[in-house]
Amino acid sequence: MAADVLTEREGSVLVITLSDPGRLNAYDGATLHAVAAAGAELDADAGLRAAVLTGADGNFCAGADVAAVAAGGFDDPPYPELAEGIAAKPVVAAIEGICVGGGMMVCCGADLRLAGVGATFGLPEGRWNYPAQWLGALARQVLPAHALELALLADERLPAARLAEMGWLNRVVEDGAALRSAMAWADRLAALAPGALRRFKELVAQGSWASPEASLRLGHRHAAELMAMEDTAEGARAFAERRPPSFGDR
Repeated sequence: MAADVLTEREGSVLVITLSDPGRLNAYDGATLHAVAAAGAELDADAGLRAAVLTGADGNFCAGADVAAVAAGGFDDPPYPELAEGIAAKPVVAAIEGICVGGGMMVCCGADLRLAGVGATFGLPEGRWNYPAQWLGALARQVLPAHALELALLADERLPAARLAEMGWLNRVVEDGAALRSAMAWADRLAALAPGALRRFKELVAQGSWASPEASLRLGHRHAAELMAMEDTAEGARAFAERRPPSFGDR
């Protein structure tokens, strides 16, 4: 058995939890598809505005279930596409304890990442001749030398402070505070204009590989779409009236 994926609504935030504490929340292919399904649930539900992705019992995820691989593979193939993005809406990863191998892959699919100061990271795949098809996603999130530091030094565990230096972690917090801090960010995201946030995500993702001209064309298209929305007028009215805006994603 590999980690279950538990979902729980907290107001307009969907909390997604990898849960198999006895095995450090290791996954198989079915686990990864369940995370993707939770992302689809987030995007399909107008009442949900953001998600927090976390692990149970003080660890995020130790990656693939090595025992399942040694026994001949997963019942369901791995799903590296998850690293390219879990959802169109914002996803915040709350990381404590161990986050190695495919655990980092899953976190690549989040938009913002917070970690407890004692969290540890690494890519041990090179120790076992395992693949890491998702490294292209990591290489777009950090400098190439940093991606190679993780991938080539496969026997090394790096602290949260080093991942923050690389720019992969947005914030390092006290141990045990990652989920609380991520929920605070998700609540803030949920109060912002959802149409704008989705488009900002798309433009940043495309900007990491598309030509400047293509990125600017997308930006102009987004600008026209946003200026035509009711939420844009509501944002201006709320600012003028000194009140919080009420966005309807319209």
